[in-house]
Amino acid sequence: MFRSPTVLSFRLPRHIWLAAIVVTLLLAGCVAPKPGADLPPFGDSVRHTKALQTYEPGDEVPPLHGAKAAEAMQGYRQPTGGGQAPTSSLP
Repeated sequence: MFRSPTVLSFRLPRHIWLAAIVVTLLLAGCVAPKPGADLPPFGDSVRHTKALQTYEPGDEVPPLHGAKAAEAMQGYRQPTGGGQAPTSSLP
């Protein structure tokens, strides 16, 4: 005849099992890693980039070379809106 497999079971009161489960969950919550704990503090990358792009008094300023720089300078010197005269669409 067919026999059912032997299952190990511990006969402990229900309140002990409940206490063990609660303690396990509490310990798991205390040990869980914090997301982003291995990352640098928020904003450090922005501060670093700003520091790289900021010239201090006495620093050498790199010169601009090339046609692209000349176009950029001309664009800065032109009036806003491409130099078009303002028009009114109102009658």
